[in-house]
Amino acid sequence: ASEYTLIGTTPGGTLTANINIPGTALTGITRMRVRVDFITAITPTDACTNFVFGETEDYAVNIQPCVPVTITSSPSSASITCGTNASFTVVATGSVPTYGWEFRVNAASAWQTVTNGAPYSGATTPTLTLTNVPGTYSGYQYRALVTGVCSAVDFSAAAILTVNQIIPVVNPASATICTGTIQQLTLTNTVSAPVTNTFNASTGLPLAIPDNNLTGVTNTVAVAGIPVGTVIQDVKLTFTMTHTWVGDIVMNLKAPNGQTLNLIGFLDNGTGSNGTANFTNTSVDSLSNIPMSGAPAPRTGVFRADRFTATIPTVTPTTTNNWAPLLGTMNGNWTLGICDGGAGDLGVLISWSLSITYVAPTFAQGIWTASPAAPNTMFTNAAATIAYTGTPATTIYVNPTVSTNYSVSFTTLTPCTSATAVVPVTVVNPVTAVVNPVNKSVCLNGNTSFTVSASGGPITYQWQVSTDGGVTYTNISGATSTTINVTGVTMAMNNYRYRAVLTAAPCGSVNSGAAILTVNALPIVTISSSNLALTPGQTTNITASSVPAAATANSWSWAYNGSPLSPAVTGNSITVGVDALGTYQATVTDVNGCVNSSNIITIGALASDKLWIYPNPTTGLFQVRLFYDGSVSDRRVLSVIDALGHVVIQREFDLISTTPPYLRMDIDATKLPAGTYFVQVKAKYSGKIKSGGLIKFN
Repeated sequence: ASEYTLIGTTPGGTLTANINIPGTALTGITRMRVRVDFITAITPTDACTNFVFGETEDYAVNIQPCVPVTITSSPSSASITCGTNASFTVVATGSVPTYGWEFRVNAASAWQTVTNGAPYSGATTPTLTLTNVPGTYSGYQYRALVTGVCSAVDFSAAAILTVNQIIPVVNPASATICTGTIQQLTLTNTVSAPVTNTFNASTGLPLAIPDNNLTGVTNTVAVAGIPVGTVIQDVKLTFTMTHTWVGDIVMNLKAPNGQTLNLIGFLDNGTGSNGTANFTNTSVDSLSNIPMSGAPAPRTGVFRADRFTATIPTVTPTTTNNWAPLLGTMNGNWTLGICDGGAGDLGVLISWSLSITYVAPTFAQGIWTASPAAPNTMFTNAAATIAYTGTPATTIYVNPTVSTNYSVSFTTLTPCTSATAVVPVTVVNPVTAVVNPVNKSVCLNGNTSFTVSASGGPITYQWQVSTDGGVTYTNISGATSTTINVTGVTMAMNNYRYRAVLTAAPCGSVNSGAAILTVNALPIVTISSSNLALTPGQTTNITASSVPAAATANSWSWAYNGSPLSPAVTGNSITVGVDALGTYQATVTDVNGCVNSSNIITIGALASDKLWIYPNPTTGLFQVRLFYDGSVSDRRVLSVIDALGHVVIQREFDLISTTPPYLRMDIDATKLPAGTYFVQVKAKYSGKIKSGGLIKFN
């Protein structure tokens, strides 16, 4: 055991001593005796002696090993918006840690001690709070200092505070208007500074507190003028009350909405031992975390609510252990209920007041500019008749005639300078001077297009079609340009009507006139010939006709064996001989511009065993023809024999499947003398011979 003696001579005074726990002390619960003797000094040997005037109290002291303080989590960097709050927290383990905070404005500056006072609070707690932070604090660094009863100061890692500019929010963020429209632009940021109003009790005081009475007494304060929609930041009740034994006091606060919170509940477990008497300018604050238990009399300071849950005082029983439910209705009567829960003591409530700190929703006022700046298009009234001259304003009205960008920024009381917001206002002109699509005629299966144009805009387009003569129209999917292409028309589309809806939002829409689509059938084209099988020397005419008629006499073209006839023929008739046997087809462009082709006819050879020699008589140049059916390949030997039996000319011709039926065998006998000759054609392999006479002139 160890003994410590304190001698005091001041009546009602407080004696303070430090007790050193020896290293040999056992851990765990140890009894500590405190004795007070009137006038006579107590010596170390008087722990158990008797005395007449004094008091003896025993306490259980839990002795534990001293653990050095260690920081387990350093504060984290924070990024906030200018004018808002930030906090930094350090986590430490060990015996009886104490906390402090330091800051520096940048990495090159010296560390300084943080003390409580705007914007700081909690400077000696694990959490440092910054309230309503200005933009100048951006880049500040913070670190915690933590010490323990058996360890030196330990520093946390530094955390950096970034304070960002406020971003202006404008309603609307952008706008598209029709020429002549007045557009309202409004800043929606709130920039209110906190306001504190104090409401004092003025009637019913002083108020006696009945002894040993759980019903209690009440007194009210009328609160008025707190704007609707405000954000309540703090509620603080401050009072002065005399009482001979504060451990008997229970005090509750009842809001106008009926919610009730306990502020004081039997201090020090009903003993009020830390100086029993009185409260002087004592405050209970919704933001405080300091308990009133253990605070020395007369408890002048700011403390948290006890949040003791009980049905006393019965005039104001508690309904909640949290401040939040009380803040739903601020204006009205706030009631303070007090009772005394023990006998033999008296008290009087001298005064009390209620302080409410709130932020009202006041909108920012900014400086507005326009680009282009001239002519001025900014006004301060909805009719756009009073020019805006550059003074701070929450709302302006704009009436531009061309697309214009409006910019705004503002400052706050913190102070904070916002970024600059740009609000584009696009000006649209109504649709005017519409040039309607024109009627179109198109041939079956053909393509065409309709085009519309107009002034104004920007304009969007939507083409529509009517299939019932213009009674109803439906949108054509994807047809949203100035031109619509119509492809592969059918006869069912004849008399369809096409129009465009031209929209210059928000100025409205205009329908163009309707254009009619006429679909013309293709011409019916036929060709015929009186003779489809020819022999040498014969010709035949192939004649074409068209319904509707051809556009002109020269609107024809011909195909021979599937290819364009060469030389081209543009009339409706051609003459064909044995040198042009094959297939023929005619194509016409009719009076409607429609094109179609005829049937195909084949001009062939008429089989004959006759040998054709012509012209005969001849001056020397002549041709010989003999029918060939194409079934067997062969070689023809053509000989010209004079009157004496001499072969004077001989030629050979190959016969294959593609050889014309009447192969033209041209002979030049111009150098032969005039006379009578014999022409012989012999099949070289089959041996068949055909012959005929020839007369030559000089």
